[in-house]
Amino acid sequence: MKSKPDLARPVPKSGIMDIFPYTPGKSSAKGSRIFKLSSNESPFGASKNAIAAYAAKAHALELYPDGSATALREAIAARYGLNPASIVCGAGSDELLQLLDHAYLNAGDEAIYSQFGFLVYPIAISSNGAKAVVAAEINQTVSVDNILKCVTPHTKMVFLANPNNPTGTYLPFDEVKRLHASLPKTTLLVLDAAYAEYVKRNDYESGIELVATSENVVMTRTFSKIYGLAGFRLGWAYCPAHLVDVLNRIRGPFNVSDAAAAVGIAEI
Repeated sequence: MKSKPDLARPVPKSGIMDIFPYTPGKSSAKGSRIFKLSSNESPFGASKNAIAAYAAKAHALELYPDGSATALREAIAARYGLNPASIVCGAGSDELLQLLDHAYLNAGDEAIYSQFGFLVYPIAISSNGAKAVVAAEINQTVSVDNILKCVTPHTKMVFLANPNNPTGTYLPFDEVKRLHASLPKTTLLVLDAAYAEYVKRNDYESGIELVATSENVVMTRTFSKIYGLAGFRLGWAYCPAHLVDVLNRIRGPFNVSDAAAAVGIAEI
């Protein structure tokens, strides 16, 4: 008589197996070069300067990168008129979103995102034991009123993709300020401005002003979209000093590769 196999094995923490994995769009097809418009992959590719910067790093692959991405942060700061000490760089803005959840969400907490918001939000929220709360949109546009209706004493974070991925709609800055003013000061407002460069309306602001004047706002940006660097996984966050301190305590010590930093500097 055969003995039953031993099924004892490590078990993930509660809620992990309830998460639906992020599924990217197809990236290949026979006889064709595919541009994933759903991911906003650039059909133009990276610039010649970026390609040259990448090639130049091929002779120093044995070296660790600068763990603080100093030169990259300084380049970003110069481009946008920011303090480099207020910038944290990451392996795509996805990593920074995950780190924010890891730092500020506990079991029993709640985090809000809009109905058609970026699918990474519920994954990051749930993987840290918190409850992902969906606020209904109106005409595929984020509703500040609907977000505020979802706020409870357990709400620790609110995610706002502005402009939104994948609908392409956006909230004017006055509405973003109204949302922020109505949130508890202990609730972190995450402004995901991955597509900020695509908005030219006068009533839009990516989040720089709110971060500079608040203690509970962070703005994330990416090099994947407008700069055509999706393959490098490079992003950054603009944060109050206390939030920079938290992210630097938990991020990987070399989370931005030397080549990625060099290419980012060449593009910015």
